[in-house]
Amino acid sequence: MAPPEPTPRPSRTRSKLRLVMISAALGALVILVISVLTWPSRNSGVGGSGRVGSAPAPQVVFDAPAGTCLNWTEPDATDISQVTCAEPHLFEVTGKTDLRAEFGDGAPFPNTEQWQQLKQQRCIDVSRQFLANRFDPYGRFSVGAFTPSEEGWEAGDRTLHCGLQQPGPSGKLYRTTGSAASVDQSNTYEVGRCLGINGTAVWDPVSCDQPHAVEITGLVDLGEQFPGGYPPEPDQDGFLATRCADLTAQYAGAPTAARDKGLVTYWDTLAQESWDAGSRKVNCKVSAQLPDGSGLAPVTGSVKGQVTVGREPAPQVTSPEQPGVPATEPR
Repeated sequence: MAPPEPTPRPSRTRSKLRLVMISAALGALVILVISVLTWPSRNSGVGGSGRVGSAPAPQVVFDAPAGTCLNWTEPDATDISQVTCAEPHLFEVTGKTDLRAEFGDGAPFPNTEQWQQLKQQRCIDVSRQFLANRFDPYGRFSVGAFTPSEEGWEAGDRTLHCGLQQPGPSGKLYRTTGSAASVDQSNTYEVGRCLGINGTAVWDPVSCDQPHAVEITGLVDLGEQFPGGYPPEPDQDGFLATRCADLTAQYAGAPTAARDKGLVTYWDTLAQESWDAGSRKVNCKVSAQLPDGSGLAPVTGSVKGQVTVGREPAPQVTSPEQPGVPATEPR
């Protein structure tokens, strides 16, 4: 079966504005829409076209224990294989869950919406156990699952093979290095990275010389400022207002460079759930708003140099990537 369409999830970070309150809508615009990967399980094919049986998945994938990392390069994952977690990979197995108690022998094959619900309900619990209950629901990872195909379902397969992956807003998957159990789950980007724009929404990372919604100007470890426990968001805001202004000025080369070019500085804050999971890092950013205040404007060029701010929404992607397709560029 083919992967389902991406499904919305809660905002992975909470964004705040400095000096200019762009509007309450901005927070919704920076929500990253996360895909939930669905590939067929054993007794099936992994053809991206949805044709069952077109390319049987390797048996080794479905015998993989929790902690196994998987990678592929083909859009339909026909070359999926095990790799060490120290190597770049797209999926880390966190465990299995059996659906037989809910779906007996005569149960019909779940529809796309049911699969999404099952994966969220079951695989989040499985992944939390794998991570010793330190799963950041707003972090860089989301849950995914290899599901039975319709043929496998009819033959009695009721197993979800759960795992963690790092998707972008389009549904493309970005490779990660190291086990999710040992890496920082903070949903941050490297300083200097630009995030693309789709209409008025934040999209996948792009070069800053392409139209984009956001440019990353700083990385802050809140654990250094707040070593005693979770800081309430007003405390985070109070600290980050100054810290992000300073980092953006350093990055841009002048204290008023961003403002002079029509850009505004803002930042992410951490939710209690993220802090409890061990996440401590947030990004400082710059962006611009459309003249009518309806959303993010397309920006071309880095704040370090010449910047062009569009006055109309960016074109919308009309043919989104199929979820599960590997990204060819770095996150």
